[in-house]
Amino acid sequence: MRVLFFLALMIAAWAPREAAAQNFQLPIDCRVGDVCVVQNYADANPASGAADDPRCGPLTYDGHDGIDIRAPALMAQSGVAVLSPAAGVIAAIRDGEEDGAFRRGGVTALNGRDCGNGVRIDHADGWSTQLCHMRNGSIRVRAGDRVTAGQAVGLIGLSGRTEFTHVHMALRRNNETLDPLTGNSLSSLHCGASIASGTHWSAAARSALAYRGAQWFATGFTGTEPGAGRPDIEALPRNVTRQSSALVFWALATGPLSGDILRVRLYGPNGQMVGQGTLNQLRNQAQAWVFGGRRTPPGGLPAGVYRGEARIERGGRVISTRTETITIR
Repeated sequence: MRVLFFLALMIAAWAPREAAAQNFQLPIDCRVGDVCVVQNYADANPASGAADDPRCGPLTYDGHDGIDIRAPALMAQSGVAVLSPAAGVIAAIRDGEEDGAFRRGGVTALNGRDCGNGVRIDHADGWSTQLCHMRNGSIRVRAGDRVTAGQAVGLIGLSGRTEFTHVHMALRRNNETLDPLTGNSLSSLHCGASIASGTHWSAAARSALAYRGAQWFATGFTGTEPGAGRPDIEALPRNVTRQSSALVFWALATGPLSGDILRVRLYGPNGQMVGQGTLNQLRNQAQAWVFGGRRTPPGGLPAGVYRGEARIERGGRVISTRTETITIR
């Protein structure tokens, strides 16, 4: 009996272990949840021409198969690293695609290279990730390189099919594309279901990826009045002086819902309100912006500290706020 028991232990010790979770980390060197945000989840609506995020909201688009983590444009200009989510081997890379090509020329300018500059990483147990939209010339690895979890592989950019600075992460296992958030098959997704992050993520990543819905993403001041239509609000020049033509406070929200009220107010050095703007959301949107301000009076803007406040209101209560100040000398 003792011999049989010993043999059983030996067999158990040599038996192949069940595939362990990868313990994926976030693929971006940024604090996700407030500074950087999940702009788009995988589309949880199987109908063609329709799209729903996991909470049946607008943070996705039709057919989206990954997760988009967005960085503020100003931060991205300084350089935000794209990180390997787990240890693995670089299976393929692409570099040399121009930043902003989609903005300038649409889909035809991409020639099918929607990912832009990116890398594919093969991990253990059949897992692989694809990371897209990196800055032209920023990729730091080559095919065949071994990488560790959290190792920088490039910088966030505007290459490929994108209108804003972010990293797109697609997740596959044994060549099946999965929802990066939950680790479930894309075909099994439907909005309103549980959206708990999958066990393939680390505990810190699961916390950061918690669904937040509508929130302020970016704010700023400009001395240039925004034009009509849909300007790139983050690209407005930060050019306020006492003699600039105007003082404008703008705020960009992600995920506002129909019925939400987006409101900004601008206060002068004496504490009095000198400008305001309001947007009543008529539909769910992935992003929306609002601005308020004042034209420069004769003699220039009074010197001092100006304060901009942004609020998202829903059902009579404030669900998100953001404050920023600027000193004019």
